Amino acid sequence: MTHIKGKIASILTDQDMPTDEKIIVLRQLEADSLSKERSATEGMTPVDGDDGEDLKLIEIALRTLGEGPVDAGAASL
Repeated sequence: MTHIKGKIASILTDQDMPTDEKIIVLRQLEADSLSKERSATEGMTPVDGDDGEDLKLIEIALRTLGEGPVDAGAASL
């Protein structure tokens, strides 16, 4: 299990964390992942070379909570 996959699973299964807080944490992970992708498009190598897999997992998690992904790609930030 990747680091981000485990973190997402912990967030989603945390019965003590309210849904709105889960969304906030996932949005921060999403912003971090988008930033990493943006840096890759600017010629920097991604830290772990996941080729956007983290972002896909975060977007799936957000959808399970009734939220859509942010409406911007890495190049548009």
